Amino acid sequence: MHEISQNLHKAFVLVCENRRDDGRESCGVTEPGLRAAIKEAMKAAGLPVRVLSVSCMDRCKEGPTVAIMPMNVLYGDVHGCDVPELVTKMKEYLIGGL
Repeated sequence: MHEISQNLHKAFVLVCENRRDDGRESCGVTEPGLRAAIKEAMKAAGLPVRVLSVSCMDRCKEGPTVAIMPMNVLYGDVHGCDVPELVTKMKEYLIGGL
């Protein structure tokens, strides 16, 4: 293993896309396409952010969940209409001293 010295991304957006097999609501079913929408918006804003799909973050009761790292901030009940606000928040985080 070796450390990669140059990190091209200043932050990571983790989008829960978990789908449960038993029919219960889950982030990937409740808000399909959310990761793609966030990725496109961050790219359009020119932000050095990597948007990743993750499995269950154990926050199903809080609706579709997005985590911003390394800020360690979680957002619940995120929907497509919230994407512009996520871009604004990310700009604030990045300006605030990453």
